[in-house]
Amino acid sequence: MIRSEQPVAAPAAVAHAVLTDVAAWRLWSPHIRSVEAAGEVVEEGWSGLVRPWFGPATLMEVTWCEPGRGIRWTSHAAGHRLDYADLVTPHGDQRCTVTMTAQVSGPAGGLVQGVVGPLSAYGQRRRLGRLAALAEFLHRRAIVYSA
Repeated sequence: MIRSEQPVAAPAAVAHAVLTDVAAWRLWSPHIRSVEAAGEVVEEGWSGLVRPWFGPATLMEVTWCEPGRGIRWTSHAAGHRLDYADLVTPHGDQRCTVTMTAQVSGPAGGLVQGVVGPLSAYGQRRRLGRLAALAEFLHRRAIVYSA
């Protein structure tokens, strides 16, 4: 499993709102070029076609979403299933930790994950840093934000 985590100096609700606001994704996940989806806020059952700046578009399907706690989602590529979790762990009222995991399964899942793991982990850490900075900015400025 590919796993990264980031402490966030903002409430879990704020981190979750940033995580689930589709319009905010390009601010903290700049590899995303566009998203085609019916809903602008991610919730359980949400799906959308995510187009990166590089590579093919993939269908993202949210299998679990709990306010203030994060999301779990899947996508498929090249005959493989990709399972992701973007989880928010509250630490009191003003802090939380966001953890991102990714796992590849399929005919050569272990091999694929081993090859792409270092680059994927690097991308996770960059996205987490940006997500944390955005959530902390909104919290410091007392900007009421809910996706």
